[in-house]
Amino acid sequence: MIKRQESSSAAPSSIPPPSVAPDAGLDRNGKDKKYQRHGTALEFLRRWIARRGQLAVLVVVAALLSVFLIPPLKVLWNGGASGRIIKAARRLQVPPCPRAPWKEGEDLRGKCPGDLKPFGEAATISQCASTCCANEECISWQFREDVGCLQGKDIRLGMEKDGPSAWCSEHPPQRWHGQYLQHHGKAKEEGAEAEERRQKACSEATWNPDEEVGQCFGLGDVKKDASGSAVECMRACCTNEKCKAWQWNEKLGCFYGGGMHGCQGEGDPIAFAPFVGRRKRLESRKYTDKHNRPWQMAL
Repeated sequence: MIKRQESSSAAPSSIPPPSVAPDAGLDRNGKDKKYQRHGTALEFLRRWIARRGQLAVLVVVAALLSVFLIPPLKVLWNGGASGRIIKAARRLQVPPCPRAPWKEGEDLRGKCPGDLKPFGEAATISQCASTCCANEECISWQFREDVGCLQGKDIRLGMEKDGPSAWCSEHPPQRWHGQYLQHHGKAKEEGAEAEERRQKACSEATWNPDEEVGQCFGLGDVKKDASGSAVECMRACCTNEKCKAWQWNEKLGCFYGGGMHGCQGEGDPIAFAPFVGRRKRLESRKYTDKHNRPWQMAL
């Protein structure tokens, strides 16, 4: 009897594939579970802000600054625009005077040598203007923080020639160069002493162009032919036998004459900040220059 020989090549058994541990951060579709843990992107954003709160605040602040702060800074940085803004702000500080309107288009920003007197009952620009408006005898007023309120009657301004003798400069206080050619105190110099002083003041080796750095008054109109420099102004004065004092400013030019007065620094502090001021328009005035032409200051 022949036995059936078993085949030595048995059928291969099925071997299961090695198991792979699933990624805990992925779902069955392979998507990141952290975006689905609580359902919506809004809640994810809330959690992000909670973890990074300081960064979020900085981002919001930067956005607000870019919208509200940077454009005004750009305007202020522009020279012409900043000048107009500052002038407009100063005008807004002055209340109107309905009963006797202020003369339009001017600001009494320069010095008035002794013609306006201190008014102690006003501590601000608004109070100074309002009290002058209410007082029929007050025509002109000025205010500056270090000086306070000044009030008085009508004045001439700048190049105006009609009106009272009282006068105010249309220019804000500025630094000057200037000197007396003779002693200007009560004690007068005569003879050799006076001549020696004049010679020293007229020599570039011994002159003192910073003797009067505050603006003085009484020197008349600008001498355009001697306005190139302080030296030029001094020489022009020294060649004129009647000239006893001179002043020069780079922007305003040369002034000289038989004497000057009201020099800034004689009794009041040398300050170069502009005043704020107005004057009431008077029907009796024409506000004209020496050629009888209307004169208006340039703001």
